[in-house]
Amino acid sequence: MRERWSNPRYVAVDTLNKLAESDEFLKEVVDRQIARATLSRLDQGLYTELVFGTVRMRRNLDYVLAQFSSRPVEKIQPALLNVLRIGVYQLLYLDRIPPSAAVNESVKLARAFGHEGTAKFANGVLRQVLRGRDSIAYPALEKDSVGHVGLKYSFPAWIVEHWLQRWGPEETVSLCRAMNEPPQLHIRVNTLKGSVEEVRTHLEAQGVTVQKGRYLPEVLAVHPAHLVVADAWLAEGRYYIQDESSALAAHALQVQPGQIVYDLCSAPGGKATHLAQLMGNKGEIVAFDVHPQRLALVEENARRLGISIIRPRLGDATGDLQLIPAPRVLVDAPCSGLGTMRHRPDIRWKKTPGEVAELVAVQKAILRRAAQYVAPGGLLLYSTCTLTEWENEEVAQWFLAEHQEFTGQPFLQGFPGWGAQPWLRTLLPHRHGVDGFFLALFRKEEV
Repeated sequence: MRERWSNPRYVAVDTLNKLAESDEFLKEVVDRQIARATLSRLDQGLYTELVFGTVRMRRNLDYVLAQFSSRPVEKIQPALLNVLRIGVYQLLYLDRIPPSAAVNESVKLARAFGHEGTAKFANGVLRQVLRGRDSIAYPALEKDSVGHVGLKYSFPAWIVEHWLQRWGPEETVSLCRAMNEPPQLHIRVNTLKGSVEEVRTHLEAQGVTVQKGRYLPEVLAVHPAHLVVADAWLAEGRYYIQDESSALAAHALQVQPGQIVYDLCSAPGGKATHLAQLMGNKGEIVAFDVHPQRLALVEENARRLGISIIRPRLGDATGDLQLIPAPRVLVDAPCSGLGTMRHRPDIRWKKTPGEVAELVAVQKAILRRAAQYVAPGGLLLYSTCTLTEWENEEVAQWFLAEHQEFTGQPFLQGFPGWGAQPWLRTLLPHRHGVDGFFLALFRKEEV
């Protein structure tokens, strides 16, 4: 039994089974499984590729299985279905795995999670897929764009429909392709503890490939991720793991040393600590979160990064936080998170239009309160890590319509992203090489 936990494919199927039975996010389950299993570093790589890839391409894999299985997909026993999904994923998307190995190992798994009959069924289905994989057909893009994109690139129909209406077929296909690519890991160098060049030299000495960020001098793109995550300099606070899209938010707010800044939805503190860094650790950042455990992460990150100006405070940003107006306010709002799908592929299956509507109501409630906390002449930044117009442009336009004392404030010259207005910016993975992200900047009129 113990030897199964040194088999990356077995652990992958077990992970998918556990994921289906809980409301946890994929990364939480994967981290726990890696801690339990006895996988070599090489096998950990295969394990994570199988799990993340199978979750990402789940709709596509089920569509393919439906074309070759004599049994309807929805009637296949869940554990066996996960075995088949992992097998098909290897056949279609992992060139480095010999097809015979993908089939044979999947048959063994079908036996381990079932019996001889399930093993024979798996063998038959996967060999059919192997023979017919070059002739898999999808609905024509011209006739059924929602079906084509959703099934081929494995996205829920509601997301595809929204993006098609917003950007059209060509842009949507490019976006979906980019969302299915492995993410690049970015780090933000903590310039309070050392220079970018020092961190670059250190990581390269550990065998890490390091490149400059696309937009910010303190951001580096690094590979492979496991060396960076395990390096002692991360624990020492010499750098912080943060996508460059998220790091742009601190620059957008144009903070100055000595200012008071309110971060109304702060946890885990990536943007608050970045703001403190840009302020030279001078001034005061009041960092709110509604969850005590998550607020503790803000405090922990600030301590590790050597930052002393962050004041964590428990508070619900939809309620009255009883704050005197300040020159800078950040609302990094709770959102559907669809811009982060390269890192969190399971999020596409967890969100619904109904949940998005609920989030929009929360976003508006927070912004209503935030408007009261901005001093005349001050700036308010609204940001999300999602790509729905409902949570982004529509909320920003609503805010200006409801709060006549604010105007859209153009971003600094050269600030990246796409926007129909100079005070709106959307970052797209296929265009900007970062996670999907949205920013809207407002200025409160002088009295």
